[in-house]
Formats: sequence, structure tokens, C-alpha cells
Amino acid sequence: MNIFLSIIYLIITFLITVFVYKLFGKEGTYIWICVSIIIANIQSLKMVEIFGLTTILGNVAYSNVFLATDILNENEGSKSANKSVLYGFIFMILFTALMALCLTFIPSSLDTIQPSLVEIFSIIPRICLASLVAFLCSQFLDVFIFKKLKEKYNKLWLSNNLSTIVSQLVDTIIFTLIAYIGTMPFIELLEIAGTMYLLKVLIALADTGFIYLSRHLKNKEKLKNN
Repeated sequence: MNIFLSIIYLIITFLITVFVYKLFGKEGTYIWICVSIIIANIQSLKMVEIFGLTTILGNVAYSNVFLATDILNENEGSKSANKSVLYGFIFMILFTALMALCLTFIPSSLDTIQPSLVEIFSIIPRICLASLVAFLCSQFLDVFIFKKLKEKYNKLWLSNNLSTIVSQLVDTIIFTLIAYIGTMPFIELLEIAGTMYLLKVLIALADTGFIYLSRHLKNKEKLKNN
């Protein structure tokens, strides 16, 4: 059941990314990246099994951010893609800080939701730091590699897949080392990182058709306007 739901969720999420860009351009895509980051952070609290592997649910939403930045890189240039990374990073900090402030309010005697909010949004400094550092490094790396491959080979499938696969590896390594090193045996750390990365690679390969779709829609719009 989880495999079927994952495929449906992946298709829907990637299609939303393509059509947000189609309808609202780069500004809309900036907003969608920020929304995807919130979704990914919340969904990452839930563990699921896919293909017999235990992983966090937020992998698809987070990988969607890589697709969005690649779409911007392909159609709007690296400056726009880098700007989206910066927006996403600042938004992560603001969202985390504002939710931490929300938890400090003393709830009413009638309130029943505070324990759930604490459960979801309590800041674990180490995990928060791992997420922020991994996001910033991997996203800027993704934009850089995509740009260089595009300039050298001008093959969209190569730029999209290789940039995402490499940057997702960096993301996984940074996150797992900062978040979990010293808290578990190293072999278990490798297993968690390996599982996360394998699923990220599969998702990265699956988004290739969607970035071609975004380019097709962009070119079609240019022809219509000319």
C-alpha cells in the first residue's frame, strides 16, 4: 500500500511543482519551495516502510525542492535558483523560530492541542542544525553542478540527474553526521544514511520527465508570446 501511495504522492507533488511554475513563474516557485520545506519538515517526523526499507516520509517533499531549483536553473538561470535556496533557508529559520515562540505561550485551561504542538514542533537543536546546514550546502551545490553540466554538455537529463544525485549524497552525509554521530553505532548510522540516500536517488531519477515537461511548457509559452 505504501508503495502505491508513494507513487501517487510523488506524481502529484511533481506535477504541482511544474504547474506552479507554469502558472505563477519563478515568484510562485519561490513560494512553493518554502511551502515544500514546511511539508517536508513536518512529514519527516513520520517513519514509513517503502520497498521494505524504513525511511522518513518527508523524502518526497524534500526531493521536490531539488526539482523546483533545477526547473528554475534550467528556465530562469542560476541566479534565480540560488535566490530560491536563500529564500528557503531563511524561511526554514523563521518558521522554526516562530513555532518555538508559539510553544512558549501558556495554553488556556480549555486547550487540548498544546501537547501535540510540543510533540511536533519542539526544537531539537542538533536536528535543527543538521537540517539547516544540509539544506544550504546541498542546494547551493545542486545549483552549481547543474549550471556547470549545462554549460559543458547541454543535456538536461544529465544536468538534472547528476546534480541532484551528488547533492543529495552531500545532504545525506551532512545531515546524518551532524544529527546522529555519537548517538548510535557507526554501522547503524551507515544503514540509515544508505537507506535514505537510495530512496532519494530513486526519487531523483523519477523527476526527469517532469523537468522536461516544465521546459516544454516554457518553450511553448515563448512561442505563443512571439
